[in-house]
Amino acid sequence: MGNTERTQPGKNARIKLILDSAAAVFREKGFRDSTIEDIAARAQIAKGTIYLYFKSKSDLYFCLVQPALECISKHLVQIAEDKEDDSDNRLRRLGRAIYEFYDKDVDAYHLLIRYNEEEYSKLLPEDRLEQFKCIMRCNLKQGEIVIQEGIEKGVFKDVNPYAGAVIFWSAFIGMIQFQENRMKQGRKDYRQATLDYLEIFIDGLRSH
Repeated sequence: MGNTERTQPGKNARIKLILDSAAAVFREKGFRDSTIEDIAARAQIAKGTIYLYFKSKSDLYFCLVQPALECISKHLVQIAEDKEDDSDNRLRRLGRAIYEFYDKDVDAYHLLIRYNEEEYSKLLPEDRLEQFKCIMRCNLKQGEIVIQEGIEKGVFKDVNPYAGAVIFWSAFIGMIQFQENRMKQGRKDYRQATLDYLEIFIDGLRSH
């Protein structure tokens, strides 16, 4: 067995430890106020160990969010392009897909919704910031596409499809945040059940 083969499992474990620790610190303190020292302390490793695998705090953030963001983006595009499905059901599937993304990777979800363009433009390299913006625009666009097609087919009312997509996404974020706040108070988990109420939004869009 070669040296690379012997050390690779240990390397992968350290990378995972660093990423998990960074996700926890970013979630607690926010990207701007977090430091490499904070992440090293959470992981119980030397700060220099982090720099063996990641160039900077922004590199860590990118490696945490980008894979998950690209994965959900591809899924949303597939749903929007499924012309054999009705527009209202595709909108419903978009909501479900976003919930599955949230449920599978809560840390990536929270890092994403805390995105602030003015703040992040000062903290992230321009090329990586543009990648994030491009993917997020694409994700929002899928909802706009589905709503626009529903309008053209007479399924939905003649509304502004972009505004509709923004409201749809914002309603989802608001519902998740509300339920998470309740859970922090020791109350029952109604996140999944609350998602069903996105149907109210879809009903409001229907032309009849």
